Amino acid sequence: METEHKYDLSGLRNFLDTSPSPFHAVNNAKQLLEQHGFTEISRTDDWKSRTDKHFSIRDGSLIAWFSSSNCPFENGFRIIGAHTDSPNIRLKPLQEHPSTTFEQLSVEIYGSPLINSWLDRDLGMSGRVVVQTESLEQKLFLTDDPICRIPQLAIHLDREINDKGLKLNPQSHLTPIWADASPSFLTFNEWLGEQLSVKSSEIMSWDLMLHDTQRSEFLGANKEWLASARIDNLISCYAAILALSAVEKETLDTTPLVCLFDHEEVGSVSTSGASGDFLAGTLKRLMSDTSEEGRAQAYENSLCLSVDGSHATHPNYPDRHDPNHVVRLNGGIVIKRNANQRYATDAVGEAIAKKICTKAGVSHQVFSNRNDLSCGSTIGPTTAANLGVRTIDVGVPQLSMHSAREICGVKDQNDLRLFCETFFRLDGITSE
Repeated sequence: METEHKYDLSGLRNFLDTSPSPFHAVNNAKQLLEQHGFTEISRTDDWKSRTDKHFSIRDGSLIAWFSSSNCPFENGFRIIGAHTDSPNIRLKPLQEHPSTTFEQLSVEIYGSPLINSWLDRDLGMSGRVVVQTESLEQKLFLTDDPICRIPQLAIHLDREINDKGLKLNPQSHLTPIWADASPSFLTFNEWLGEQLSVKSSEIMSWDLMLHDTQRSEFLGANKEWLASARIDNLISCYAAILALSAVEKETLDTTPLVCLFDHEEVGSVSTSGASGDFLAGTLKRLMSDTSEEGRAQAYENSLCLSVDGSHATHPNYPDRHDPNHVVRLNGGIVIKRNANQRYATDAVGEAIAKKICTKAGVSHQVFSNRNDLSCGSTIGPTTAANLGVRTIDVGVPQLSMHSAREICGVKDQNDLRLFCETFFRLDGITSE
């Protein structure tokens, strides 16, 4: 029997386990928001004179806000941004992969996963399927049944692999098996139609992806870590939604807003990515009755948090980290700096983040990459450039980033929630 844990992460773990695709992450965020009184607004609705708690969805992205007539937009926005997608393996549009021994799925790599981590795992499938009945309809699809696997080659057939290292060709070595080759076997479209209770001929297209079916779990002698798929970056999405849901109307001095973007792992260039107009267009519609001067004041008074995972110092590879910027699991919020603007934090932003940590009663750490290694990035620089709003890159530390299964600190999850809640309600934090 599992012992009671000091931190209640049951909600987070459920969010991680039930959000294997960006579409499911958005749907779960939608349900959380509705439980706290938020109402969805369609992109085709009339938004004029809308106040109070609302959210809007575009594919695998969501923006939610809490506005009030007593809090003019000129006071500025407090924005928390995160992303719903994770590196994984996705299905191609056609599923007719020839094989004499197995039925296999035709797949492609999404983002930059550690592809070796996907080998010999029991994989499920999720995403959305577009069907044609009386009209085109999008259906969420999820099966946690282990339906496919990418088997490794036995060491007896490659005796030198432990010496020469594993080399995987994405086209030929990462094709999952999902059934025996048989004349009576259902085609993929037929199988998918049965799962959705539609005719295979009604299936028009899909955005489907594979996921590890193993659930999230506490790890370590004292259960001090959390092991799960999609820690990068669903933990940030969940903390942002919880923080927005905790905002009280009486405390509103600025307008709190959460934006959860898809496609960060592939550069954010899409209609639902941070480089698109989803956020800027939303802010423009919210401020449609605000003067041009008032909108300018709103952006100048605004502040954005880009919340994404950060690298913890790896104990087996200390040479891959800057020795002056050691980052530990359960060591607190990580403030991310990079002189080449791969992260948006500047000196003022770092000072603001530290002030928020102090007010929230949580620890902080500072990450900076080695000079001889390339640095990752986030939605932070893109958001800062698109809006002209001071943006701070923060997150919680983790190991095994972009693996099929990642690790983070349990205490850090609680710290992140407190940090985000404090960010929304703290007075006296400005972009000046």
